[in-house]
Amino acid sequence: MQIKETISLILILFLGLWTLGCENEDTVSPEILSISPTNGSISVAKTTEIKVEFSESMDKMSCESRFALIMGDLDDMPNDFNDGMHGTFDWDSNGSIMTFHPDSTLMDSVMYSICLKEGMEMHEHGGGMMMSDMSSHGSSVTGGVISKFETEK
Repeated sequence: MQIKETISLILILFLGLWTLGCENEDTVSPEILSISPTNGSISVAKTTEIKVEFSESMDKMSCESRFALIMGDLDDMPNDFNDGMHGTFDWDSNGSIMTFHPDSTLMDSVMYSICLKEGMEMHEHGGGMMMSDMSSHGSSVTGGVISKFETEK
């Protein structure tokens, strides 16, 4: 009888420790909460900055390398982002809001596409990667999302 109780106690202890060890792992994929300017915006200032708010603290390098602001009305994710505008990024203190500042003023009355390629990773916690099912913030396309806006005259 003591052997059964000892084995049961060891099993309960093992399961308890295993469960405690799993508590810190974040398995929820991050989501985009907002993109500014919003999809379909018109008469956007030519000096605008692009903001993307995520539901989680994000890995800066994985997000910045999967972001592009491209002149044109895109319907498909570009293979590479070489045609994207140059600029700088900054982040809020939580690492959940990425802001892109184009190096130059945007052109008059031009459609721009904000391209966010899937695979953006969360910071530290080892959870999921952002996937392409984000249609409430733009057009969900193979490999990511595209949100479009037009600048002012």
